[in-house]
Amino acid sequence: MWLRKLILGAGLASTLAACAVVDPVDNRYDTVSRSLAKSRNESIFLNLVRASHDYPLSFVTIANVTPGMTNTTSLALPGFLLGPTFHGASLPTTQDRDVIFGNTTAGNTMAVSTNFNVSTQETSTFYQGFLKPIDLQTLNYFIRQGYSRELLFWLFTDSFELTLPGAQAALGYHFNPPDDYGCSRADKKHRCFIDWVHNAAFTGLTVEEKTVQASPAASKGGAAPGGSSPASKSLSYARFCFNSVLAQQAAAEVAPALVQAATRDLDVQPSMLYNSPLACGNPEWANAAEPDTPQPDILPITFGSPGAPGSIRIIPRSAYGVFEFLGTLMKMQQRQMTPSRYAYIPLGREYAVELPVLETVHEDPYLMTVLQNLGGECFVHTWFEDGDYCVPEQATTTKRIFSLLAQLIAIQTSANDLSITPIVRITQ
Repeated sequence: MWLRKLILGAGLASTLAACAVVDPVDNRYDTVSRSLAKSRNESIFLNLVRASHDYPLSFVTIANVTPGMTNTTSLALPGFLLGPTFHGASLPTTQDRDVIFGNTTAGNTMAVSTNFNVSTQETSTFYQGFLKPIDLQTLNYFIRQGYSRELLFWLFTDSFELTLPGAQAALGYHFNPPDDYGCSRADKKHRCFIDWVHNAAFTGLTVEEKTVQASPAASKGGAAPGGSSPASKSLSYARFCFNSVLAQQAAAEVAPALVQAATRDLDVQPSMLYNSPLACGNPEWANAAEPDTPQPDILPITFGSPGAPGSIRIIPRSAYGVFEFLGTLMKMQQRQMTPSRYAYIPLGREYAVELPVLETVHEDPYLMTVLQNLGGECFVHTWFEDGDYCVPEQATTTKRIFSLLAQLIAIQTSANDLSITPIVRITQ
């Protein structure tokens, strides 16, 4: 009798415990969040590897994830004998057991599934934004987030153009190894692309924005309907400027000889820049003289006398160009590329052919650190036709670039760009 009571009590306790089971959310949310972050990094990394092999880029995104789990538990009391056997009745076939367990006594079924929508970004709207040159507002976003300005000039600048005072033709500096390392044959100072990046960092070149209030009706010379006051609108403009504080901070992070060499390459003394309309905060805003005139993508920095001005034009890359540039750096690193016979390298500027090194970043000065067939821990890992690729955990600058690229893609993507494809269902 005591055995039957014990079994009955255990069955009731199991039933109550089963009713109290609650599916936790935190663990599953954490798993999905980590998985999405990993897939995003691997997607970016795979596109960089594609760019290094001159393969077309491909951009997809996961629009939504719907994890699901179904758990069905059934509990029942086992069959057992009660009372003595009646005289003349046949004995049960299980007379040696008082309690009988069957397949309906206890059972549990669990099904776990994860549904997600894979959306391609191969749309005209996406590529219109992705191929558009990066504007100054976007550059200012990243500067204000604490990214190294030297890093941003390497990533976002496609070329520099210099027009000397009184000269008719401009000098060009475009970084496209192994054929061109951005060294101009016509430049008497024999400057290269890397020298202009250093000049931009050490002179405190940055971006500032200005917001003005303008009346649409007033700007067109008319009045608002009904004689009421015209509604004003806010317009924002951005321009390049020179900040002496940023210049001092950059100079304090490098050797004085490097700053002196960069200063010798300039056609104007930095002290003159900070006391001119090119200085940040100067009330003379030459690039936004007309409120209703859109800002150009390429803004010149003028210097020299009014009669014979000179100018520097900084031509930006597109987001697509940033991927191609980083793919070129990976190609230089993996293949140990040497300059082609068409490349012009001035005497004393041999450093222009080396992999770019950030002089103002000391924790990890290399832009891209990618290793092949590495057996250690990787921040992100992918594979291609020629083997495995890995970004090691110690590559802090490369990891920051991955964050920057994810933000850059998000800036260029809107919800309307996501073309939904059929659901891919994974059941485990």
